[in-house]
Amino acid sequence: MRVKKILPIILVIAGLILIAMPFYNNYRIKENMKKASIEEISADVLKENNEKDVKEDVFDFKKIEEISPTSTFMNPNVVDKSLLIGQLVIPAVDMNLSIFKGSTNENLLAGATTMKADDKMGEGNFTLAGHYNKDKSILFGSLMDVKVGDIIKVTDKTNIYEYKVYANKTVDDKSIYMIENEEAKKRGNNIISLMTCYYSSKTGKRYFVLGDLVKTYPYDKKLMDVKESKKS
Repeated sequence: MRVKKILPIILVIAGLILIAMPFYNNYRIKENMKKASIEEISADVLKENNEKDVKEDVFDFKKIEEISPTSTFMNPNVVDKSLLIGQLVIPAVDMNLSIFKGSTNENLLAGATTMKADDKMGEGNFTLAGHYNKDKSILFGSLMDVKVGDIIKVTDKTNIYEYKVYANKTVDDKSIYMIENEEAKKRGNNIISLMTCYYSSKTGKRYFVLGDLVKTYPYDKKLMDVKESKKS
């Protein structure tokens, strides 16, 4: 009899936990994004971080997992500031993320991540990955809202590299050629490639936003402010 009375209570609690988990995930990720701010990090430190040798497995995409209660709950302190190398801003969609060196599960829970060991801002095909999220204020949740002609800015706090979006593409998840520097050569210009899952990794598709490098100029904090950039 006691089991019959307790079971409904257990089911209600389990149901509430399931409902709450997505909110918890988003809360944890937003906290990670705040911790990953480069505001107090100097250009020299960002440069040192970028020049560090990292293990090859930080670019092993097979190890990447989708956002889940396990990933956020089991990794409460995922932000490794020694891997921070810059900032990404897309004014049109209010995106403002820190950039990490290496696409690890931990880095992807806090910002955008480089996809190649030789990635350099303003050179070749500068590639960044980010998790898709239904909440557009989180990570690459708003990437699919970016339109041709929109501006993308990245900085290492020495220079600002400004790109203009020329295409959006949905491709098969095996289309690794999209992140190669050869794509920049084909384009005849230095480019940026931003990649996220097409809603879910289960679709087997990846979504890319591609931009041409159009300007390079000295770093100014105001010029990387989303609101100020929208006005200009």
